[in-house]
Formats: sequence, C-alpha cells, structure tokens
Amino acid sequence: MKQHLKSKKQYQNTFNSSDRRQQKASLVGAVTTVIGLLCACGVGGADEPQAASQEKLIVRDVSVFLVSAHGKKLNDAALFRSTTPGFMQSRRLSADAGESDKPAPLGLITFEGPPVKDIDVLLEFPSGRFLAHWPTARIQSKRIYWRSQNLLTESPLSMRLSESSWLSPLQQADRLYVNGIDKCDRFILYDVELDHNPRITMTPAENGFQIQNADTYPLKALTIMQPAKQNHWKVAALEQVPGIKKEEKQPEAKSDQPAKAKPVDPLSEESLKKKEKEAKAKALQILGKQLQAVGALPKLAEAATKPAEKKETPAAKQKTPAVTVPYLESAALTRAEALDVWRKQLVDLGLGTPEVEHVLRILAEHALRSDQATIVYCLDESYLDKILPLEITPFPDVIRRTGIVILLDADPALLKRIDALITQLGHQRWAKREAAQQALEEYGKAAQAQLQKATSNKDLEIVFRAEQILSKLK
Repeated sequence: MKQHLKSKKQYQNTFNSSDRRQQKASLVGAVTTVIGLLCACGVGGADEPQAASQEKLIVRDVSVFLVSAHGKKLNDAALFRSTTPGFMQSRRLSADAGESDKPAPLGLITFEGPPVKDIDVLLEFPSGRFLAHWPTARIQSKRIYWRSQNLLTESPLSMRLSESSWLSPLQQADRLYVNGIDKCDRFILYDVELDHNPRITMTPAENGFQIQNADTYPLKALTIMQPAKQNHWKVAALEQVPGIKKEEKQPEAKSDQPAKAKPVDPLSEESLKKKEKEAKAKALQILGKQLQAVGALPKLAEAATKPAEKKETPAAKQKTPAVTVPYLESAALTRAEALDVWRKQLVDLGLGTPEVEHVLRILAEHALRSDQATIVYCLDESYLDKILPLEITPFPDVIRRTGIVILLDADPALLKRIDALITQLGHQRWAKREAAQQALEEYGKAAQAQLQKATSNKDLEIVFRAEQILSKLK
C-alpha cells in the first residue's frame, strides 16, 4: 500500500512538472508571437527592415545642348560631330580619329534605388529628330520608347566601353543596370536635335555683361565664361534672368447699342434732301475741274496728308529688360575653378556624382573656349517638358530633370575677330589664307552676314574664298 501511494505521488509530480513545462512553452510562444507582430509593425528593433522600406527609386534626366546665337536648333547636326561608340549608330558625321574621345553634348538618364521590373521610358518631341540612342529602343514618328526594362543591381553589360572612352566612367558608376530584351547598360543615352531659336543678346558692361532675354521663359543659373589669359577665364554669374511676360488679352467691352443700324426710308424727306445736296456738290465739282482746265480758276494746293500712324506691335510695346550679370571675382579663374562654379550648381539641382561629372566633361570641352565668351544656363523646367516630354511608367518616387544650354556666337567681340579673319583671306601667304578660311568655316552661320558683305570686296581672293565658305553653309 505504501509503495502504491509512493508511485502515485511520483506520477502526480511528473504530471505536474510536465504541465508546468507546457505552460511555460505556451507562454514563451505567446511572447515570441507578440514580439514578431511588434517588429512587423515597425516597433522596437526593426531598423533594417524599416530602412529598406524607405528606399526610393530616383530617376535623373540631364540633357546638355549646344546652340548658336544665329542658329535655330539645339544640338544641330552641323554644330559638332559624333564621338559615341560605333555600336550606338549615330546619324551624325563621325569625328576624326584624333577627336573621337572628345566629350559631346548628350542626354543621360540614370536610375538609383531598389531593383524594379518591367519599367517603360518614353521620350517625345513636338518638333525635331533623334540622332542616336543607347540601349536600343523602338522609334515611332516623334517618340522613342524603351519598353519593359528591368532595373537590376547586377547584370552583365552588352558592350563594354574602352577605358579611354569619355563615356566609360558611366559604366563604373553606382547606378542600376538597365536591362532590356537584348541589351544592357548602366544608363540610357540619347542625342536629339530640337527646334529652338535663342533670343538672347549680350553686351559688355562695366563690371560684367548686360543680358537681354526676349523669350517668355526665364534663364536659370546663368554664367558667362569669358576667356582671359591662357587657360584662364573670367566668370560672371546670375541666379536668374527673367523673360518677357505675356500680355493677357482683355475681352472687348460689349456695347449696349443694337448691332444693326435702323433701316432708312429712301423716299423720306431727309433722304431726298441728302441726295439733292450730293447731286449739287457733284455738279459743282465737275464745273470746277472744267474751269481749271481752261485756266479760268487757279489750281488749289493739295492738303497735306498726315502720315498713317504705325500700330505698335506687342513686341514693340514691351521692351526686353536688360539685366546686369556681374563677375564673380575680379581675377581670372583656372579651368578647375571655373568648372567648380557649375559643380555647385549641379549638386544643388539634385544631380549625383556620375551625372555631375558627365556634364562637367562636356562643359570643359565646349563652354571653356579660348576664342569667344560663352553663355551657359539651365532651361526652365516647364519649357524642357514642353519641347522634350519624358514619361516613365510606373512613375518613380523621385524624378529630376535638368536641361543645360551652351550658347555660342553671342560674344560682341566675335564680330571683330570675324572681320579680321575675312581680311586674312587676302593675305600674301597661302597658309594664312587657308587658316582663316578654316576658322570661318568653323564659325558657320555666325560669320554668314559678314561673309555676304565680303563677296563685294575689291580683293578677288577674298571674294572667291568668301563664296566658297558660303556655299558650304547653305
């Protein structure tokens, strides 16, 4: 009996300890479940998942355009030659072998953030044409369409650029790979020619320049790069140059008078008297002319007529405001210092290091010239969206668009330089004549008006060469 009670007591103790273990396990499971729910909701120690959920897809589209003050197109095919690799199949003339690695104005689209599958990129333009693009895309009329692209953190490149290429740093940049159906690269490039007529006038001022912008859109972050001593430039800058404001058309005031005149009775006494007076006046006029013909009456002096008043056009009424663009420093800047002015501007616009360096390579080649001052400015974003709309589907978290224009041939000092070159066309030495002709051909339409005048020069050599240059410009 004692043995039976002892075994029963042992059994109960075992059962109770097992029950306690089960309760403890259940309690631990409940606590674990609660902690998991709190972590899922972002409470307590969930920093890494929360940071991952906040990662955004950032799209940066930056275009650099070259335009002449006498031209009508941005990135005109005649302004510069293509330095893109052969596999990009540009419709521009290819640069010579010695200049094949010089930066040229191009549009660049990059992606930063988490991987995304099946994204569409569409570029359109009301008037213009595409000259090159990469990776391959579908071109339809006035649009270019990169369809069903996958943005990946890792992917093999379709074509690897040589290290000497000015575009190779883009393939090494910290950006997502753009992987299409059969092509993959770390960016989207495009070369587009757009209709645009710059209406900017530059004149020298006491401590800088005067700029007049006859367009309706403002010029933002404007800088003027003026060559000084060798490899040095004086830089003038202004945050914004306003354009001409559009005049709002006021509706015409409505008259309370009836539009139609009252009908007149031709047989009324008033009408009959009026006709009688007109008949007498006509008869007297005929009689007067007859008497003047036989010399019985002197001829009357004709009354002086007032000149017709010129109607002022809206452009004449509204004068373009002149804005002073002062020098940043009195001393000239080195190439690196001049480019740093734009580096700060580009960073403020939200561009990353790869995009900034891409733009600076182009500015160093085309904006810092030794023969003339150039104007560099940002296009108004609403105007950029008008001439080159961009659509990305699905819409990214952040999209930043920047259009930068390098304006050539606006320097007033350039006219004097062109006149000197035209005179050099008649130089005694053949090498001097050839050098002047080559320089004038490079200036293109900027020298067209002065070359036209040179065709009536007394020096037949100047006339011959001026006509040769003009024939190439047409």
